[in-house]
Amino acid sequence: MLDAIEQQRVFISQGDYSLRRGGAKDAARHDLKVKEAIRGNLDQIISDGSIITADPKSKQRIRVPVRSLVLPHIVHKDGKDGIGSGDGQIGDVIGAEPGQNGQRPGAGQEHGQETYETEITLEDLQQLVFSELGLPFLKPKQNPQMESETTVFDDVRPKKTPTNLDIYRTIQENMRRNASERGRAEIFGIKPDDYRVRSWRQEVREENAAAVIFKRDFSGSMGPTETYLTQVFGWWTVAFLRSRYPKVETTFIVHDTKAFEVSEFDYFRRNDGGGTTCSSAYFLESEIIEHRFPTDKYNIYSLHFSDGDNYHSDDERCVGLIKDMLAVGVTQMGFIQVGSDRSSTLRKSLAEGVKHERFTTIVVDNKEAVRPALALFFDPKKQ
Repeated sequence: MLDAIEQQRVFISQGDYSLRRGGAKDAARHDLKVKEAIRGNLDQIISDGSIITADPKSKQRIRVPVRSLVLPHIVHKDGKDGIGSGDGQIGDVIGAEPGQNGQRPGAGQEHGQETYETEITLEDLQQLVFSELGLPFLKPKQNPQMESETTVFDDVRPKKTPTNLDIYRTIQENMRRNASERGRAEIFGIKPDDYRVRSWRQEVREENAAAVIFKRDFSGSMGPTETYLTQVFGWWTVAFLRSRYPKVETTFIVHDTKAFEVSEFDYFRRNDGGGTTCSSAYFLESEIIEHRFPTDKYNIYSLHFSDGDNYHSDDERCVGLIKDMLAVGVTQMGFIQVGSDRSSTLRKSLAEGVKHERFTTIVVDNKEAVRPALALFFDPKKQ
């Protein structure tokens, strides 16, 4: 008596299952609508405190508010001021929102726009944000480079279970067996012995190395708002670069009149009450690049966050140091002015003094400005 597994058969049939898939199609359409709603509200969502304190690699689910999704349908207007079928001309205003025509609305009685909270994984949210970003001015670097492990499917083996089943090779093996046993190369009676599955191996490959250097003004003029905007921009920058590079070297520098290299934890939480000399941070950065991150081996992304207040005679020194680092091959540098767009002599001096495609000055004055600023610095058109 043959084993029960050996008596299994596989049959190919064709049928219309569209009606049975209605629920799955509706669910997929709803998920798409939810993602579109989230994408339209990303400017506010990405600055949420629960996101920037999470591990970027975690599977955490976050709750985000979206507007209620209503299927298209005809709504009949109450009262006599509406326009019925066949009435009116092109361009006529059918209805007006309360408060238009310069009048302040009073207390209303109409139902408002409903909103509800939905859940999305941090990974899915990152994909929505990162789809608009790119790595500008990326260049291959000399060895040695970072090494990472990747799974490579490059072997096919016989197996009696359909895990990782290779359908094409399974059918091919079935036809070969039938040609030998029945004299006809046809698809018939697929058995477990015909199964062919893909096998894999772990391969170590070389990757372009990347380093991101964060510089933060922590002088007395940097308040809670400026610190928070710095943290939001920095969190998304690190998460994006780590999604593109297997390993990213990160360096954190804080400065007032002097610069110090600190841990990531201290970078976002350490504060001071002193004055500001921004060139101290650029001096320390140039030394770190020279000794630890040579530009022939690393793609270096450099970001400086400050409210723009700087000792007036120090601006030109910053201009010269930035030009020197761009000249030795730093991939991209940016000055991010956080907080209110006050009169900043430093930002003006940098914008006028450093005319280089790999240098950008950006103002981030509120939470909604973070995502456009990320898209400006990581411009996919400059890849």
